[in-house]
Amino acid sequence: MSLLETCEWSDDYRAVVATIGPRYRVIVDRRAFGWTLQQRRERGGGHGRWFNIASLITSRKNLSEVTLPLMHSGYVKDHGITQDTVDAAFATLPERFSPEPTHGQLVINTRPPSPHPVPTSYKTAHSIT
Repeated sequence: MSLLETCEWSDDYRAVVATIGPRYRVIVDRRAFGWTLQQRRERGGGHGRWFNIASLITSRKNLSEVTLPLMHSGYVKDHGITQDTVDAAFATLPERFSPEPTHGQLVINTRPPSPHPVPTSYKTAHSIT
C-alpha cells in the first residue's frame, strides 16, 4: 500500500465511494467513523488537493441532504447537478454507515500481564508518622 492510498487529500485515496463530477467526491474517512464530502480546490489550473467540507456523516439521507447546499452554486449550474443527480450518485451506499471492523479495531490490548509484580514503594508500604 502506498502512502498516497492512505492520504485523504490524494487522488489515489483508496476509499472513494461516490463522485459528483470532477470536483466533489465522498470518501470513507481513514479511521472509518463515517462518510466525508470533499471538494477539490485547484490552484493555477493544475490539479489541486481534496478538502473536507462535511465530515462524519453516518446516514445516506443526511449525506444527500447536505451535499447540494454545500456545493458551489456555479459548479452546480455549469454541470446541471440536481438533487436527483446527487441521489443517483449515492444510490449504491447503504442507508446507514457501518464500517467493516479491522483487526486493529478488534484487538484492544495484546500485551500479556507482567510476570514480575511491581514492587510497592517505601512510602506506600509503610505508614508515615
